[in-house]
Amino acid sequence: MTDTLPPTTPPAATPPAPASGGASRSARALLIGSLAVNLLLLGILAGGAISIARHAPQPVISDITLGTFTAALSPEDREALRLAAEAESLGIREMHRAAGEDYRALIAAVRAEPWNEAAARVAIAAYGLRAQERLVAGERLMLQRLAAMGPAGRRAFAERLEETLRRGFRAERAAPPPRGN
Repeated sequence: MTDTLPPTTPPAATPPAPASGGASRSARALLIGSLAVNLLLLGILAGGAISIARHAPQPVISDITLGTFTAALSPEDREALRLAAEAESLGIREMHRAAGEDYRALIAAVRAEPWNEAAARVAIAAYGLRAQERLVAGERLMLQRLAAMGPAGRRAFAERLEETLRRGFRAERAAPPPRGN
């Protein structure tokens, strides 16, 4: 026996409700805002990368530097100078710790009421003596490095120094002059 079922008609398809104008405008504004933020971040990152590439940070040579002289060394010579300073165990950490004590002593002397000129004088003098020790060590290591270079290396070093003079010598990390009030 066969049962025959009457043919069924498919239910009428209901078209989706049109999105309200406010919802699509909000979504569009959100999308544009997100795109703008992404482009801004991309610009910041690209600008930072370009800046770093153009002005790569100079490696610190264990706090024993001679400014422009050290900057005029080739990267290989700067690395050799850094290794020489490390090999001599010049007590860089101790120098940093002592310099921090000098700063704290100077700050306390300046904040004292009445201000303590004698303590300030001692703190500044102690800092100056340590800076002089670093300078003397840096001079000695620089002369050793120049002697180890050979004629071609010394000529290249002299050319880089000469280029610095042509560009106009400036203290590379000097603070800007104070503004007048």
